[in-house]
Amino acid sequence: MVIKSDSTYFMFAEGKDDIAHMLTSTDRIEWKEQGALDIRYVNGEPLSKGPYGTPTVWLEGGVWYLFYERGDLGIWLATSTDLNVWKNIQDDPVLQPGPEVYDKFGVALNQIIKHKGKYYAYYHATEFQDWHEWTSCIAISDDLIHWKKYDKNPIMRENKSSPILVNDGERYRLYT
Repeated sequence: MVIKSDSTYFMFAEGKDDIAHMLTSTDRIEWKEQGALDIRYVNGEPLSKGPYGTPTVWLEGGVWYLFYERGDLGIWLATSTDLNVWKNIQDDPVLQPGPEVYDKFGVALNQIIKHKGKYYAYYHATEFQDWHEWTSCIAISDDLIHWKKYDKNPIMRENKSSPILVNDGERYRLYT
């Protein structure tokens, strides 16, 4: 995902071994690798070894909010004010798989949209242990920490996953 702040574009991507990293650009053509994200537990200790991918970032009030998954077993939230160190808000996921069947075996966040004071998380999920099929789902929050899953999830099935909304100037269009 790419987000612009001042005159710099920040790309957050999942790289080798499902490790989230950041790149920067001023022209959206030439990108400079900034390295793996330094994510810490609430107590300041570095995350344990293992994947931390599918990074989705939200910027508000000078605070960067990073949503990431660990093996698709939940979505965690860390914040940063300097983009150098990210600290978990809590050490438990802010969005977990289940209890419903449609997202029992995996979740990963793709995009946050703010509309009329509420945050909408567009995420992909699977009900299959072997991950052979994914769906698109939505959750809503007032504070980016506490999420309620949409009661009509999933909104798309049949491997129509990784939802992204794009505003065409008049309305949002959903791409999967």
